[in-house]
Amino acid sequence: MKKEIFKYDKWLVEYTTEDGARLDKLSYDNYDLLTTEPATFRAPSTDYGEYENRPVYGYDDCFPSVEACDYPGKEWKVQDHGELCWLNWEATAKKDRLMFTVKSKELPVTFKREMKFSSNGITWKFDVINGGDKPLPFQHVMHPLMPLDEVVDFKLPKFKSLYNGISDKIMHELNNPDAVKKYLLNQNIGSANMLFLQNIDNGEMSWTYKNNLHLKVLFSAEDFPSIGIWWNNSAYPNEDGCRRNECAFEPIPGLTSDLSEEYISGKCLTIEPGQLFSWEIKWLTENNYNE
Repeated sequence: MKKEIFKYDKWLVEYTTEDGARLDKLSYDNYDLLTTEPATFRAPSTDYGEYENRPVYGYDDCFPSVEACDYPGKEWKVQDHGELCWLNWEATAKKDRLMFTVKSKELPVTFKREMKFSSNGITWKFDVINGGDKPLPFQHVMHPLMPLDEVVDFKLPKFKSLYNGISDKIMHELNNPDAVKKYLLNQNIGSANMLFLQNIDNGEMSWTYKNNLHLKVLFSAEDFPSIGIWWNNSAYPNEDGCRRNECAFEPIPGLTSDLSEEYISGKCLTIEPGQLFSWEIKWLTENNYNE
């Protein structure tokens, strides 16, 4: 598959339209913000979900669910990490932006991702267009995998509760952002966590890389009331040659990343027939907070 290259100011992007418009590389000032393609890859010998049967790295879009689940009102089992990462997209590059478009094979939906670059930031704009005659429930989750060993600090908003997606329990002892940070930064090699900070106070978080680059993220807490934190300290998939070192901080439209559950609870997003649903998420480096 052919990788395309885009450059703007200090930004460099490599992407593959045939591979779900995956961002194979996203760097700022020659520093990789995301994990990059492994030198070798083999799928796990045991079943860790369909998503693990392809190399896992970089960035892709999870839609209309992250968890594999039955799509509400339709005889369709949504794939692990959603449908879009398995499709061939179209891409257009302009001076300061990249635009990606794909049509779902299962839903009457066109999905668009636009990345508009400034000297010190990216505005991610997402559009979902419903070309059908029925309301369509969905979740969308940005999936930016970052090298865990390169993330040395992070700041999170206050939240009402914290759900552990691996143990399926509320962790009452982690009741504030500082407790979550201490817990994760002290995790040993060989541990993996999937945490959901539920009902956050505001849509603002940040993290700091080992090279002192500070990245601030702004989003709508009304549409994305939770933050999912994937913290994989060289533990998953738990087989020799498969374990990865990665983490992600993901705005979640609901309390978990399972569309079927969030549809029942009424907390997923919905787009009406013939309508366009749009939202933006900003990534700002430390010198660009007021953009």
